[in-house]
Amino acid sequence: MSPRANRLPFDQRLVLNQWLLSLFEVGSFDDLAKMLDDPELEGFDDEGISRYHHGLALRLFDRAQLTRDELLAYDQNIVRHWRAITERRLHDGHKVLPKYFQYLALLFTEIYLDRYFRDRDALLSALNQQVTRFNFGTAPVDQIDLYAPEQLNKLAFWCATGSGKTLLMHVNVLQYRHYLARAGRERELNRIILLTPNEGLSRQHLAEFVLSGMDADLFDKDAPSLFAGRAVEIIDIHKLAEEGKEKTVAVDAFEGDNLVLVDEGHRGSSGEDWKSKRDRLCEHGFSFEYSATFGQAMRAAKKPELEEEYAKCILFDYS
Repeated sequence: MSPRANRLPFDQRLVLNQWLLSLFEVGSFDDLAKMLDDPELEGFDDEGISRYHHGLALRLFDRAQLTRDELLAYDQNIVRHWRAITERRLHDGHKVLPKYFQYLALLFTEIYLDRYFRDRDALLSALNQQVTRFNFGTAPVDQIDLYAPEQLNKLAFWCATGSGKTLLMHVNVLQYRHYLARAGRERELNRIILLTPNEGLSRQHLAEFVLSGMDADLFDKDAPSLFAGRAVEIIDIHKLAEEGKEKTVAVDAFEGDNLVLVDEGHRGSSGEDWKSKRDRLCEHGFSFEYSATFGQAMRAAKKPELEEEYAKCILFDYS
């Protein structure tokens, strides 16, 4: 039997996700989900507070690292952002409401971004304590290296197909901009870039941004960037290159202080070429990545260093 066959499954090595769950003092996502997986909890009350918040607050009370006041503040942000992107959206004549797994994904994002912008050193320390706890008693082949400061600016969402990751992406943009502004750093944002695997998906995303009332356009290297930093610029990964040509644009033309969104990046480019481009685009900024197939991608790549990187940046696992 090969050494790889004896390794922990990838989804059991997600130390960032495990850290988030530890803040709620639960042992698994299922423990948290069963508090909210009730259709009666969908929607918002008359005061604009989500019923999911009431469900959590009733069961959790104050945790050592997560207070009810913090949960309420995060909830208010989520409700505000959700309403902003769903104002034009209807399903069977009704407003679109978040499902419990979407709410938890956005709540995890609130918690992370709050700590990332408020005290990055404390976040780094907390994550490395989680890594140390994970490594204790774990076979050497499955252990995770400690986080480096430059590894904190990438989050990934492992979402099942059909779980509404497009809406998550749109709220994530609003969440990031909120915390960037709260830190007094909104002027630092250079561009918001969405990388897709192909032109067809790029056009689908453009239509979705229109539905959400968000400024977006397909990237045109010959058009002036009048709305850079405000509008989402959508580009398929094949149009990024080391040097700009007639149908491509050089990665370095975007500089590095960007918010980069990646939809199924590993489907759009062979090897890890897309990932190196993503890393350079968000070198001094931030990145959100979305995929339903991280598990398959890790098995196909057979690269322990890649598996470890994603074990340290997958914030939410609803695969």
